[in-house]
Amino acid sequence: MARTRHIALASLALAATALVAGCGGPKTDHVTVSDGPLTSGNGITPVKLAVHKGHKVELVVTNTAKDKQHGFSIDAYNVHEVINPGDTTTVKFKANQSGTFVVYCQLHATHGKSELDVT
Repeated sequence: MARTRHIALASLALAATALVAGCGGPKTDHVTVSDGPLTSGNGITPVKLAVHKGHKVELVVTNTAKDKQHGFSIDAYNVHEVINPGDTTTVKFKANQSGTFVVYCQLHATHGKSELDVT
């Protein structure tokens, strides 16, 4: 009887461990971004990108221009991409520092900037 109880408790502990391990992994924040022509010139939209500290981040960035490359940079996360006209790239990193960070086109200094808010 005691042996059966020990086996049952061990089985329950194993099942609980597997359940917790399966749902405790890092979360991923997905954000869609456009980089290119706007009604007021060129820039990155949306102007505010929000993600959570500790999460993995996937930014799907599309260059909406038809005629030139655009850059996509976030210095705090060592992101520096060049995107060809009409192309899309996915930028991945872990949001390991909180704060507000400038998102900009490193190829065209006059283009509108965005902000990445990590909370």
